[in-house]
Amino acid sequence: MSFVLVSCSRAAPTPDPALLAAQTEMVQMKAQISALQSATPVIIIQEITQTLTPTPIFTPTITNTPAPTNTPSPTSDPLKRAKGDGFYLVGVDIAPGVWRSSGTGDRCYWAVTRANGDIIDNHFGMSGGTAYVSTAGFQVQFESCGIWTFVQDP
Repeated sequence: MSFVLVSCSRAAPTPDPALLAAQTEMVQMKAQISALQSATPVIIIQEITQTLTPTPIFTPTITNTPAPTNTPSPTSDPLKRAKGDGFYLVGVDIAPGVWRSSGTGDRCYWAVTRANGDIIDNHFGMSGGTAYVSTAGFQVQFESCGIWTFVQDP
């Protein structure tokens, strides 16, 4: 009986570059850790000197000055103060008249309604316009229009 020896050879697989990079990085990190573990610790001692400076003591001086007199200052009508988003009752929270919006968006909504909910006037769209709040109005709604400032009486 005779045997024939057959040899097979395979080419080595090409290693993945990302895997090689990760392995190289791991070997480097192990070397750094080993170097840190074998290093002699260094202790740094720093001398701290402090100079104390005396703090002056405050001594209040009492003077006889007359108390200021309360001078009445002109107050603006609270109904005409700037308004933001919300619901306002006409004549209670907001003055009737022309109001201007400072907003810049395009989702501004305002409405003036009667006590029964009927809409007298409204707007949806660009901010920055004016709204007329009628004396016949009951409630005003402002939403996403910026700050409203009073412009003119009706």
